[in-house]
Amino acid sequence: MFSSLLLSITLVASAVTAQTTTDVNSLIAELITAPDHSSRVGDLSQDSEARRVYLFVFDFANPPAAGVTTGAGGHLVLASVADFPALVGNGIAIAAGFLGPCGMNTPHTHPRATEFLYLVNGSLTNGMITETGSRFIINNITMDQAMLLPQGSIHFQFNDNCDPVHFVSALNSEDPGVLLAAQGLFGLPPAIVAASLGQIGVEEVAGLATIIPDDIAFGSAECLARCGINPGQQPTNEQVPRVSGNALPSAIMTASTWSPSATTSYTNQSSNQSRSILGAVADSSSGSSNTPSRMQPIEIALIAVVGVMGAGYIVIAAVFFWRRSHQKHNRSYVRPGMKGRALVPSFDTDVSDDKPYDPAAASEQSLYSHAHA
Repeated sequence: MFSSLLLSITLVASAVTAQTTTDVNSLIAELITAPDHSSRVGDLSQDSEARRVYLFVFDFANPPAAGVTTGAGGHLVLASVADFPALVGNGIAIAAGFLGPCGMNTPHTHPRATEFLYLVNGSLTNGMITETGSRFIINNITMDQAMLLPQGSIHFQFNDNCDPVHFVSALNSEDPGVLLAAQGLFGLPPAIVAASLGQIGVEEVAGLATIIPDDIAFGSAECLARCGINPGQQPTNEQVPRVSGNALPSAIMTASTWSPSATTSYTNQSSNQSRSILGAVADSSSGSSNTPSRMQPIEIALIAVVGVMGAGYIVIAAVFFWRRSHQKHNRSYVRPGMKGRALVPSFDTDVSDDKPYDPAAASEQSLYSHAHA
């Protein structure tokens, strides 16, 4: 009997939820197609409980379930057009974040809105990258400060403290949207993700995808240790839906058996040869797994050092032989008997004289000869 009562309550709750969703969707459609603002106000003011709930007031303390995101590190409440139809045509949405100790609003982007975040209490670390080629920006804001997060930027918020913090964000679109960076990347076809990450292997991609925590998650291990928090098993339900185009391999590691240290290889079913670093081809059995050999950074560095040293030795040898050859061509020979004699004798000097050459006397003799010429 108890089970029947529980089933009845569940069915009634499901019916009420479905009816409410239908009413909200119907109201949003009417507001979007309304010709002007007065008509939208009239649609919101109709005598209906479902519509009176959404008449320009949003309760962040008791929000619709569709607007709440809950993770291990806190929760986020978003008032957007999907759960607050009064925003239709007004170009704004509001998000309220409640981050517990070490809580993190994981890296994400808003494809249709710029965010202006105001911190209510405590301190909060905000980081972002606006586009490829721009530098990483990080700011630690305190109570009553705000940070601008441009549309499309990948950004995060991290409470690196042991006390909870609260922030409020204004977004300049009634439908700002959100794309979680990690879930979005690993929601692409596994082979594409593997190639983008340096051919880490599709099995490893699948293993990583299964352990990405939901937003809001716990932050750094250092903060958790400092605050004495055991993160336990975080929920991992915010995965990109899998279809044929991004399906995972049929045999993958599960979150309970996979670890980042596990070594996986990229399997090429159409090849039966494996290549070594030097490019030699070795025969292997048909259908075996092949791991493409890739030079590691240390190997590349060693090859570069050896190459530079070899080039240096070649240059040193070339300079040595050139200088030796040059000195050989410029070398002169003086007979022992000619040492001390003038290499260019004057007209008044007897070259056959065996007397030692006196430069001073030769100079005086030359001056005398010119004076009496």
